[in-house]
Amino acid sequence: MNPGVEDLARLGCERMLIFAAEEDYLTVTAKNYYEKLKRSGWKGTIELVENEKEDHYFHLLDLDGDKAQEMRHKFVSFLKQDQFNLL
Repeated sequence: MNPGVEDLARLGCERMLIFAAEEDYLTVTAKNYYEKLKRSGWKGTIELVENEKEDHYFHLLDLDGDKAQEMRHKFVSFLKQDQFNLL
């Protein structure tokens, strides 16, 4: 998760969604990736969703919890955007 800026600028997708949980050991890495991608010259859109007071796999521990449901809805909405763009 530490690609060079040149590699990021050549990403083949048009959108990216990154989730980060505040208490996750990968949060710093996810945020750095987000910032690096924004500065890379990549032409796509990127969104960072941060979940406060949560750990790495919180959404699997409580599938019916509010934050897990919000995360699923956000992800499904993100995927559906492509579906509407293809019509």
